[in-house]
Amino acid sequence: MKDTPVALDYLKFNDSNSIRVPAEDLHKQVSAILQGVGTPEEHAEITAKILVSSSLRGVETHGVANVVRYSQSIEGGEYTVPQTVETISETGTSALLSCGNGLGFVAAHQGMEMSIAKAKELGLGMTTIRDGHHIGMVGYYPMMAVEQDMIGMAMTNGNKSVRPALGARPRLGTNPIAFGAPAGEERDFNLDMATSTVASGKIALAKRLGVQMPVGWTVSAEGEPITEPRGERGEDWAINPLGGTREQGSHKGYGLGLVVEILCGVLSGGGFGAQLSPGQNMTWTMAIDIAKFRDVDDFKAMMDDMIRELHATPTLPGEDRVLVAGDPEADCEDDRLVNGVPVENGQYDEMRARAIELDVEVFI
Repeated sequence: MKDTPVALDYLKFNDSNSIRVPAEDLHKQVSAILQGVGTPEEHAEITAKILVSSSLRGVETHGVANVVRYSQSIEGGEYTVPQTVETISETGTSALLSCGNGLGFVAAHQGMEMSIAKAKELGLGMTTIRDGHHIGMVGYYPMMAVEQDMIGMAMTNGNKSVRPALGARPRLGTNPIAFGAPAGEERDFNLDMATSTVASGKIALAKRLGVQMPVGWTVSAEGEPITEPRGERGEDWAINPLGGTREQGSHKGYGLGLVVEILCGVLSGGGFGAQLSPGQNMTWTMAIDIAKFRDVDDFKAMMDDMIRELHATPTLPGEDRVLVAGDPEADCEDDRLVNGVPVENGQYDEMRARAIELDVEVFI
């Protein structure tokens, strides 16, 4: 293992370790691979759009390269494709859906569409989804609501990888929460965060790249810090809840993680982290129609005022600027829409090889 000088930025893309690909070509390739294993075109297009959005915004761990794994899961029978997203129960403001054991992206996308439609009518809409799988970058779904001048929120749980505060064994998923709100002239607010110290994808990325993790991300069953990333999840190590230690507020990350378990797993009946198998994920979405509360333009103007106030805050020594949630991702997207999306060399080769294996058109 080698040390990395920047704890939270393992992969620096450059001309030697990645290839820039236009976002449009990546979308076509992802969709073609999924259709090559029997995914209906509409579902493949939804999934491709979400995966490309993740790569555009710099969330590499949830980006386009995952299509190889998803296609293999479909081919191996882990996912049911074609899938049927079933409405199990419904009211004017709520719905319980079944993902049908298919692509989580499809059900989460439909769930947020339903939340938005209900919010347009009654001011608030929410769905909870069971029988599901990975939904990718959770921050995508609130952005769907933001595009409709609404506040959006989404979260998803997963199988156990995070220890409860004061606990020595994993019992919760990394359980991300995402929240979005529209601004006017400023960029929209888009918070996307795990309720653990780090997303599990970054640990897998560190292992694949052969770099060490910073102290604080994970601990052994004896509570000792682990810096060398381990492979499969097990009872011998765990990710720390957000906050890490009792003194730094680990109970807060633990509590937020349980909120996700309740809304996604318990409310849907799909199961909480300790009951789920690897690859299972339950989801919750919500949309709030701002216009039902106040004038949308006035809301956006106040959002602009708040964001500008934050940006104008004097920085700590050595820092360039104060950021607001969504700023780094928006900066990244601005660059990649113009200059192409960097795809790591090995993942680029895997995607091409998978397309050739499935005898679908190669776009990258």
